[in-house]
Order: sequence, then structure tokens, then C-alpha cells
Amino acid sequence: RNVLAGACAAAVVLLTAGILVLARRLSAERAHRTREAGVADARGAEVAHLAAVRVPAIAERLHTGRRLDGVPGPLAPPERTGAEFARALDSVVVALGSDAALHRERALRDSVQTAFESVARTMHVMATVQQQVLDEVERAIEDPLLMANVMKADHAASQMTRKAQTLLVMCGIWPTRREPRPVSLYDCVRGAQSRIVEFGRIEVHGGQNLYTVAPAAEGLMHSIAELLENATVFSPSSSPVVVSVREVGAGAVVEIDDAGLGMPPDVLDQALGRLRDDLDLTRLGAVPRLGLTCVGRWSRELGFTVELSGSSAYGGTRAVMFVPFRLLTDPLPAPAAHRRPAAERAEPPAPPV
Repeated sequence: RNVLAGACAAAVVLLTAGILVLARRLSAERAHRTREAGVADARGAEVAHLAAVRVPAIAERLHTGRRLDGVPGPLAPPERTGAEFARALDSVVVALGSDAALHRERALRDSVQTAFESVARTMHVMATVQQQVLDEVERAIEDPLLMANVMKADHAASQMTRKAQTLLVMCGIWPTRREPRPVSLYDCVRGAQSRIVEFGRIEVHGGQNLYTVAPAAEGLMHSIAELLENATVFSPSSSPVVVSVREVGAGAVVEIDDAGLGMPPDVLDQALGRLRDDLDLTRLGAVPRLGLTCVGRWSRELGFTVELSGSSAYGGTRAVMFVPFRLLTDPLPAPAAHRRPAAERAEPPAPPV
């Protein structure tokens, strides 16, 4: 009996010891898995942080030619993600921001700009020559039907010129007018109207007595043309686009109202972003939309502003261009009738002697 009791007691002790050992192993394995899960979560968070925050910050500095000072660092210390993983992450960041990467980025930007500028200059020269030839043809023909066709070709050349000028502005080249006289805002709108496809839909009210300084005339005209183009493209072809020009306390405004469907809030935010953000040519996307970006560049160059909203009286979009007083001026007096100096005027014949 004593032997049996002792054997049972020994078995209980052994069983208890085995259970304790197994419990410790399970606990250790559970703790190890918890640590591995924590490390995996920390690494996943670091990768997401790298993609969403650190890489865009590095790219932004590369685009602007700045060094990497101030780029956000990792979320967790190396102890949480593992020393080897932390070193690998650091090497990725260093490679992205290296001098070689900066040089490649600058070389890409320069090559894209050079290509844009070459195409733009070629287009501009071709359109200018075409318009000069058409002007000569217009002066020489009398057939009304032929004149109408020539005018259509001249209008197409004006649109090509505007497209070329948009590319030039994106390259930092600012087209100017040769005419040194101030231009009325009414004439700026009419000139812009002649540069778009659906020019017949534009109604212009006011602006005949408000004049802009000559150096700003081309930029205002070009910008208004881009805004008119957007208004006609995104509204029914049977509806008018109404332009109102008026004086305000600090300058003048040009209001453009269309009868389209308007812009959803997210699309409006994107459009305002193109006006305000100075995107370089390498970040315009596969199908660049240059109009509003070009307007934004002109506004920063000359000092006017453009706002977009859904408050058009016709249910569509309203674009408001504010032209400050410093871009306005008084009109020059009309040139006097040309008179030859007295020494050059013809004299009556002398009476016979």
C-alpha cells in the first residue's frame, strides 16, 4: 500500500512538473508571437509612413532643388522594428535623396522644359507666319465667301498661337505685346474671345472705360481666353457665356458666368489647386490640363487673382478675375491728326514775273 501511494505521489509530481514546463513553453511561445506581431505591425506602419509621408516629402524637396533637411523620420526606434530593418529603411531614404537622385531629377526637369520650349517656339513661329500670310490675303481678296473662309483660317491660327503661348508660359517665358498704349478691359475680353473656338457664345458687358497698363495686357488677355475656353467647353453649346467687367473699390473685376452643371466640391478644389500651385512640367500628368495652371502662373507674375465658385447666376461656374489698381491706368489721348511741318508742306506756285 505504501509503495502504491508513493508511486501515485511521484506520478502526480511528475505530471505537475510536466504541466508547468508545458505552460512555460506555451507562455514563452505566446510572448514570442506577440513580440513578432508587434514587430510586424511596427514594420508595416513604417512602410506605410515611408510611402505616404517620407517619400512625398523627399520628392517635394527634389522637385524644388532643396536638401533633405526636415524630412520626417521613422515612427519607432530600431528596437521596435529590428536593427536590420531600420538600417534597410535608412538606406532607402538615403538612396532616394542622394546627390545622384537630385541630379537625375534636375536633368529630367531640364530636359522636359527644353522639349516643351522647343515645341512651343516652333508652334508660335508657325502660327505667327500663318497669321501674317492670312492678313495679306485678307487685304487682297474681295469675294465675301472666300473672305469668310480666310477668316476661319485666321481664327484657327489665333487658337494655335494661344496654345503655343500657354506652353511658353509653362516654361517661364512671358509673351508680350508690341503695342505700348493702354488697352481697355473690354478690348482685352474681346481679344480673348477671338482666341477660343466658340467665340460666338460670348457676351461682353462693360469695361470700355477701364484700361490696363500695356505690359499687363497680354497676360490678362491670355488668362481670360483660358477661362473663356473652360466656360464654353463645360457648358451647353446652345447657352451663352456672360462676361461682366466693372470697377470695384480696389481695382476692377472680370466676371465670367457659364450655364453648365457646375463643379462638385472635389473637382472645384482640384481646379483651385491648379490655379494656386506652381506645378512644374514633370508633374502635370499623362494628359496635362494646362489652362488653369497657365492662368495661375500669369496671376503670380502680374499680381492679379482668380477665384472659381459655383455661384453663377446661370447655375454653372463663376470665374472672377480681380485686377488691382496698380495694373490699371488712364487712357492715352487720341493721337492728333498728322500735320506735316511747315517746311514740308507744299507751297502754292509762285506768281509769274
